[in-house]
Amino acid sequence: MTDTPGTPRDPRRRDLRTNRLRQTTTASTRRKQQQPHGSPVRVRRLRWRSLLAGSAAALLVAPFALPAFANSAEPDAIPVIRTLEGAQTVEVAAEASIAAIAREQFSVTNPPPPKPVVPAASRGYSSIADTFTNNPASPVQWPFTRGVPISDGFGYRNAPCSGCSSMHQGIDMNPGAGTPIQIIADGVVYEIGNPSGELGVYAIIDHVIDGQKVSSLYAHMLQGSLRVQVGDQVKVTDIVGQVGSTGMSTGAHLHFGISLNGTPIDPFPYMKQKVGS
Repeated sequence: MTDTPGTPRDPRRRDLRTNRLRQTTTASTRRKQQQPHGSPVRVRRLRWRSLLAGSAAALLVAPFALPAFANSAEPDAIPVIRTLEGAQTVEVAAEASIAAIAREQFSVTNPPPPKPVVPAASRGYSSIADTFTNNPASPVQWPFTRGVPISDGFGYRNAPCSGCSSMHQGIDMNPGAGTPIQIIADGVVYEIGNPSGELGVYAIIDHVIDGQKVSSLYAHMLQGSLRVQVGDQVKVTDIVGQVGSTGMSTGAHLHFGISLNGTPIDPFPYMKQKVGS
């Protein structure tokens, strides 16, 4: 069919496709213009893109970042762990071996039983008068002319004061303050002391009794009552001083001691034997 001038042409297929493409592009452009920059759809797309990019980067870096996959030029090298500044580190060789820990050996033993404190009554005397009877005819006599109370015996005891000894190396005789004290046998004055010491005013006299060296001690005497000097030759019943309470003392008494060859012994049974009563 031949078109005549002035007659409208029929649209062709190509013109129809062009018109449809133009309409689609125009609609898409309008939607983009209407959609804001920070819309949820656009944000979700950006998040997915970031997540995919981060995962890809992690897969590429992982073989080089993990120590388990790292290669070392020295097969025996030990990884070095960084510590805080100032902390101590110890390097141990790979071939070093750990020695067994040596443990100390301990044993438990029971402590020795305490030595018993024997009461004065069981030693043959008490804290009353007439604990002994003196013999004026004996070459060895008691420090007093008649029996006197004995308040503390020889041996271990509960210390009567903070500075007093728990090992009592004599007996405490209590005739009363100011009572004269007589020397028990002939001898020589070996040592004397002043009130500032533990024994207070005291004297030690050496004797020879039945062939043995015996020393007698008289302690805590009244200040100013001492009547002997070192080196003096003395006789039995001579007065050495008076009963007092000098030094470590809780009251007026005579601390009387006997030593055989320098070893303290209980004076009570010794004097009982030598005096005879």
